[in-house]
Amino acid sequence: MQHLFAKVKPRLRSNRSLDREAISQLDLATRVTVEAQITDARVASVDFTSFISMDTCLVTYAAHCAWRRYLFAFLGPVQGKVLLDIACGYSMTPVIFALAGATVHALDVAPKAIATVRRFAEYKGVAHRVHFHVSPAETLPFPDAHCDLIYGGAALHHVQLDRVAPELARVLKPGGKGAFLDPLAHNWFFEFARDYLPYHGKHPVKGTDRALRVQEIAAFGRHFTTCTYRGFELFSVAATALHRKRNSRLRRTLEVIDAQLLDRLPTMQRYARYVVTCVTK
Repeated sequence: MQHLFAKVKPRLRSNRSLDREAISQLDLATRVTVEAQITDARVASVDFTSFISMDTCLVTYAAHCAWRRYLFAFLGPVQGKVLLDIACGYSMTPVIFALAGATVHALDVAPKAIATVRRFAEYKGVAHRVHFHVSPAETLPFPDAHCDLIYGGAALHHVQLDRVAPELARVLKPGGKGAFLDPLAHNWFFEFARDYLPYHGKHPVKGTDRALRVQEIAAFGRHFTTCTYRGFELFSVAATALHRKRNSRLRRTLEVIDAQLLDRLPTMQRYARYVVTCVTK
């Protein structure tokens, strides 16, 4: 089957601008330039009014799907915490965290993305709780032990992990936590789909993103006191393919099947669509 898909690849057009090997050879300045250009181009196509109707309650946001429930249960309450949101793009999670009572550092390499987050924070009346930084995660503009919590929504697979890991560990307070969602690279079908198949929400052009391997997660985790990871969306990805809502019976059933299977067969976690990585200092 995998051989069959390999024959089909030349007939399909990939959205990847750089292959995995080329990405691994980029210097930091080039990575930042590529990511900033691609992300800011996406921002230019987004209608700001689409953010106005979004639900910005953290409780609702965290309950939206299985990986969020797991990730935010690990992070715990954000009220009164200093929270760093790395590679936030224009996701508006910094605003959600600020509305929940955190002091937030929103950080991304794309100036227009950060400007859009700032505009939304002003619209929601929490700009005073959000500090905005146009900066790569590899060189964080913070003193040691500055943050209680670090969040990365689809962040780690864009950055140079060997440089980011010690920086995140440096700025975390003792006992601080970090939690990150990223795609996993071990399932060849998911990798094929990301590069070649059309689906809802897929970006037309990829930059320096590379789905993570568990060996990379292990190396990342060595900079922290504890590091665990868990896979999400194995069979339940079918609900996404069928455009089923988050609260549909099919999705809930498949999420239960995923959870039970991945609990009983932990080695299968690497073949899931996503991974949530949790660290403590």
